[in-house]
Amino acid sequence: MKRIVTLLLAAGVAAVAGDPPKKNPPGGGGGKEKLFSGNINVANASAAGAEIASGWAWNLDADSFSAKDPIIADAKGHFEKSMPWKDKKTFLAVDKAHRQGAAMEIKEGDLAKPVTFRLQPMVRVKVKVTCKEGGHPTAGIVVGVKMDGAERIGSGTTTEGALTILLPPGGFKLEFRHEGWQPREIKISVPPNKPEFAAPDVDLTPSLLAAKVGQVMPEWHIADAIGLPKDAKLASLRGRKLLILFWREGCPSCRGWGIPNLVKFHDKHAAWKDRLQIVAFHNRDADSAKDLEGFLATQDDMKWDVLSLPFPVVIDAQGPSTVDEWGPGVFPFVVLLDAEGKLQAKGTLEEVEKRLEQELK
Repeated sequence: MKRIVTLLLAAGVAAVAGDPPKKNPPGGGGGKEKLFSGNINVANASAAGAEIASGWAWNLDADSFSAKDPIIADAKGHFEKSMPWKDKKTFLAVDKAHRQGAAMEIKEGDLAKPVTFRLQPMVRVKVKVTCKEGGHPTAGIVVGVKMDGAERIGSGTTTEGALTILLPPGGFKLEFRHEGWQPREIKISVPPNKPEFAAPDVDLTPSLLAAKVGQVMPEWHIADAIGLPKDAKLASLRGRKLLILFWREGCPSCRGWGIPNLVKFHDKHAAWKDRLQIVAFHNRDADSAKDLEGFLATQDDMKWDVLSLPFPVVIDAQGPSTVDEWGPGVFPFVVLLDAEGKLQAKGTLEEVEKRLEQELK
């Protein structure tokens, strides 16, 4: 069967769950215009027509891939472009034939002088993806691709329980994070001068949100809370339905409409307060309520106060992590438990609202 893996820069609509803490989100968002310039070389020769970008789409059967709005090098392999810049960005540069490449993290301080990408032959990296528990198809799983110690090049999706991707030599991380699965991450060191590299097999475990539908959810793990005791137990909230919105501070969608829409939902359905409890569950990017409050205070897009929300906010433990175990997959994400603590529904706020309107009308 044809295997196609699409790699795109994670962006915009929803943030991938389980990502490591990012107190300074990379690139873009509110940064000043900076001139990004330099040269692309292949074996000490210029790479005319080479491309630089942060997100790519691969058709691996055809060995062809392209990027949206790449920076194109001139006939001498030189490039330059002004763009919003904040902190750091990670790029993949490839030659015109898309057979040689180099990944590089560029920090703001590096822009003081031209940077040089030195391309090497790309390597076909193959990963087998399995689930020993059985009965859980491993196709369609999101896989993030990062430089080791740096940011994402993009993210892809498995087909037929496998991932095959062209990468330049170097250290990378592959992050398997998707709704219905507990996250897994593997480090790989792609060797030079080899056409193919077999990465370690990845055996995934279904998340609790996939395995526990209709069952009582196990106790959550939290480090702190606003509006509840910091050691509040999930079991203590039984007696009413419980709507949990998973979110993270570094997710623009969560700040821009996830939490604000939850506030509107709360106000719209005030008559449900005796039958429905709402909790906003923040991931472990924040260590405490104070840490969360401090980060949000630095964001230009904030139009609400985390201390004034009409529902409690709890913060995930560093380990074991509720977000990792439950596996929401993306942020924001909504989960509904019944009055006995059984997993009843999951998805978007709008989807859960439709169900509640039928049950609580």
